[in-house]
Amino acid sequence: MVEIIHGDQVGAYAAFDNRAQSRDPRRVAVADLPIIDLSPFMRESAQADRTQTARQLRAACIDIGFFYVTGHGFSSGELDAVLLQGRSFFALPLAEKMKVASRNVDMPGFVRTGGIDPEKNRDKVVDLKERFSVTRELVPGEQARADSRIGRSQWPSRERLPAFEITMKGYVARLQRVSVALNRAFALSLDLPEDYFDALYKRPDMTLTFNFYPPVDPARLKTTQWSFSPHADYTAFTVLLQDTSGGLQARNSAGQWIDVTPKEGTFVVNVGNLLARWTNDLYASTLHRALHLGNDPRISAAFFVYPDAATVVRCIETCRGPNNPPRHEDVTTAEYVRVLREDAQRTGRPAVAADTAQRLKAM
Repeated sequence: MVEIIHGDQVGAYAAFDNRAQSRDPRRVAVADLPIIDLSPFMRESAQADRTQTARQLRAACIDIGFFYVTGHGFSSGELDAVLLQGRSFFALPLAEKMKVASRNVDMPGFVRTGGIDPEKNRDKVVDLKERFSVTRELVPGEQARADSRIGRSQWPSRERLPAFEITMKGYVARLQRVSVALNRAFALSLDLPEDYFDALYKRPDMTLTFNFYPPVDPARLKTTQWSFSPHADYTAFTVLLQDTSGGLQARNSAGQWIDVTPKEGTFVVNVGNLLARWTNDLYASTLHRALHLGNDPRISAAFFVYPDAATVVRCIETCRGPNNPPRHEDVTTAEYVRVLREDAQRTGRPAVAADTAQRLKAM
C-alpha cells in the first residue's frame, strides 16, 4: 500500500564501490550535474567503454540521482521540433484543448492549471502549469490493460496541428530505444547482467507529458506556490527535455537546491521512486522543483518510464546486505503508481509518498 502525505559483467563493481552494503551510503554534495555519454549503450561498443559509462552513471545516481545525457541519437534540431509542437498545442484556444482533456487517471490528455476539476481547488494552492500527456503505442498483438494507460492517447485535431501526432509518435518510439539503453546501463552499474531489466519492461508503462509554464509574477505568488512544487518522481526514471528558459532545480545531498541549467542537445535523466525502491535507496530519487519567472512561457517534455504494470518491484540482491536489509515492502508498478497519479490529478500538485514527505520536512 502507498501512503500519501498531503553474465560476465556481474562482479564488475565489487572491487571499487561497496556503498550498496551501507545503510547510509556516502553521497557527494554536487554543485553541478554530471554529463554522461550514453552512446556506448546505443550501439555496439567495447566492454571497457560500457563499463566506464556505467561507473559514471552509478556515481551520479548515488550522489544525486540526476544527470545530463548525451550520445542519445537525437540532433538538437529534432529536439527543438518536439518542443515547437508542444508550444503549438498550448497555444490552441482552451475549448480546443478541452476536446482532449483528461477526465480521470486512466485517460491521458490535457489537464488545466488546478487539476482535472479546477473549481474544486479554487481555494487551494496549486501549481502554475498546464499539462498534456500521451503514451507509447500498443505493439502488434498487445491489448490495452485495465491497470495501464497505454494505447489510450488522445490527439489534437490534425487540421489544427497537422504534424503533432506523427512527431510525437516518432519521438516516443525513439525514446523507447533510449530507455532500453539506460536500463542496460543501470543494470551494469548495479553489478547485474546488462539484460537484467529487459524482461521487466516487455510492456512498459511510458508516458510523454508536456509541462507548460506561464510567466509568474513573484509578487502574486501564494506561500508554497510553484510552477511545479517540490516532489520526487513516481517513475523508475524520467527522461526530460527542457527549453532554454531554466527554472528547474534539484536538491543535493547537503540539502542545497542547485540549478539544472539547460544544455543544448542533452536530456536530463533522474531516478524515480521505483528505481530507488529497487536499489534499497542506494540510488537517490531526488526532490526537484521548478519556478518560471521569465517573460515568455516555459515548456518541457518529460518521458516517464515505468516497468510493466504487473512487475513486482523488490529489493535487488546487490543492494542489500547483513547491515542493510530491504527498506521497502514489495509492490507492483500499477498499485504503487495509481494512487499517486489520482491524488496529483485531483489536487493540481504532485502527490507525495510518505518516504518523500520525510525529506520534504527536512527542507
